[in-house]
Amino acid sequence: MNRKELKFAAKHTVRRLYMKLVFICLLAAFLGVEYGNTLELFNAYRVAQVAPDYISDEQLENLKTDLTPANGLGGVWSDILSGNITKGFETVQERLRALKNSDVHIGDIELGHSRGVLASLVNMFTSGELLTLTFTMVDTITESTTQTVVILAVVGFVIAFSFRFFVLNVFEVIMKRLFLEARIYDNLPASRFLFLLRIRKWMAAALSMLLYSVVSALSAMLIIPFPFVNYTYFLTPYLVAENPSLSPIMAMRLSRQMMKGHRMEAFKLEASLFPWVLLSLATAGLSGLFFSNAYIESVLAEYYASVRALYLEDAEISRYLTDPYLFRHAEPEKLQTAYAETVAMMHTPVIIPERSGFWGFLSRNFGIIHSYDNEELLYRKAVRQHLQIDEYRDIVEGKTYPDRLSLLSERHRKHITPNTDYMRHYSIPSIVLMFFISSFIGWCWEVTLHLVEYGTFINRGVLHGPWLPIYGSGGLLILLVLYRLRSRPHIEFIAAVVLSGIVEYGTSVALEMRYGQKWWDYSGYFLNLNGRICAEGLLVFGIAGVVFVYLIAPTIDDEISRIKASVIWPVSIALLLTFVCDNIYSRNNPNTGEGITDISAGGSVSAPMPETATTSDVPKQN
Repeated sequence: MNRKELKFAAKHTVRRLYMKLVFICLLAAFLGVEYGNTLELFNAYRVAQVAPDYISDEQLENLKTDLTPANGLGGVWSDILSGNITKGFETVQERLRALKNSDVHIGDIELGHSRGVLASLVNMFTSGELLTLTFTMVDTITESTTQTVVILAVVGFVIAFSFRFFVLNVFEVIMKRLFLEARIYDNLPASRFLFLLRIRKWMAAALSMLLYSVVSALSAMLIIPFPFVNYTYFLTPYLVAENPSLSPIMAMRLSRQMMKGHRMEAFKLEASLFPWVLLSLATAGLSGLFFSNAYIESVLAEYYASVRALYLEDAEISRYLTDPYLFRHAEPEKLQTAYAETVAMMHTPVIIPERSGFWGFLSRNFGIIHSYDNEELLYRKAVRQHLQIDEYRDIVEGKTYPDRLSLLSERHRKHITPNTDYMRHYSIPSIVLMFFISSFIGWCWEVTLHLVEYGTFINRGVLHGPWLPIYGSGGLLILLVLYRLRSRPHIEFIAAVVLSGIVEYGTSVALEMRYGQKWWDYSGYFLNLNGRICAEGLLVFGIAGVVFVYLIAPTIDDEISRIKASVIWPVSIALLLTFVCDNIYSRNNPNTGEGITDISAGGSVSAPMPETATTSDVPKQN
């Protein structure tokens, strides 16, 4: 296959699975595996966020220098390890003071703001504050500066090496595997990211890639014509992706054998792709983000497939190329045999029972039922069977890689049926109790945060009882209003973010109009809108909402369902009456004061909590 054919096939792959392949490359860029220039636009935005309009060109250049890792954590680390401990501490204090400057947030390296959980964590790490705190703690224990420096150096090396060994190197193998699967199959389930764990080959892949990284680094130091060294082991990550059971030595040996006579060819192929790299640099990573990264990776996957095809008749090499269905579709007969139970279920209509009348309307659109009965048990059984069929339908139809046909141990592992009980309906008492449980947990969370940060106990929220209804109402809104989206988690997440943003913004306006006060203010948070909502809070709520819907709510409901109806109904009614009384009283006598609505008195917590609000309560303020 010539270069033109490889590129044509690669473009076809990218068109079919555009969003997924772009996401994989973006994730690789954020991890620092490949395509780092994709983040240039983000870095430029970051500088623009921290630099005010009136800053001079010289100050801007200094700011850019301050924002580089070498002058942040790296600089502090170098000072401490070289014995300039006092200088390292002074550097941290200077950066922390700069962070608190309301005009130029030089110390806030990543997010361009000084408030919020994400910004706080990033600032603590990148400014070197966490490192100096650790140094002080270890130095107190060892009472020896030399021993402390040695300990930190060893620990730092172990952490950095472990991250490279277990995460970055292995992700490169996963990325190669996904792009190889994308050549043939129209669907890449998220579970394929974990295929190495499922076949218990994560460590084997990590060892192979460690040797590959070491050899590549040593090769780069040799004064030998570039193509003749660098491309000798070019196929190693792809060989490991196809057959993770290969030993590190064997993977390298196979690459060397298969690249004989093809090294210059590979060099020319990559050289022909270099204009795309230049375009990505010229567009601050935009062209790479939206096309060329995925395209280049697809071209390289096509190249591996073409070289591999040349050695299928070579008995010595082909016995290690053990995954034919990574390069062609399996025969329908084999698929039907391997997934016989799924095929049988596909030919048996699954009838999901539906209720009629008013409760039928509520159950179909909001997942609400009056109480649990035999009809609900039949519904859950039918839904589980239906979702199991959907899970394997794409495989049987040849749209997804058939893991059971793999020669590795994946086909022999015990199949774990996914927990599909999240598609259940919820009874009225269960919904009421989940509301109060979530509201109480939210209240405990906010009270604890304020106690830890300011050392004082404050009864948070507008109401006077031990509950923050914003947490309970937020979870229930996602659980019930978005019920029809529950079978599609990615859509559920996006809808949860949008819903929480709309309700929180509206609640902020309503509370301020009603009482003339603010219970929260996100000014200074990353990507906030008029201080009423911020990206950090909405992102956290989207994640928390998904966890609540798919894990927490079913677990709580299982426990609640064990309570007798003669107990659960009176308890639910009593809680509702108490809550109504609190609302009536708080309408004209809201809970206010220091730490609640008094911003100047240290009334803000350190992070926006996951929330969707009602006008009866607010979990936080500034």
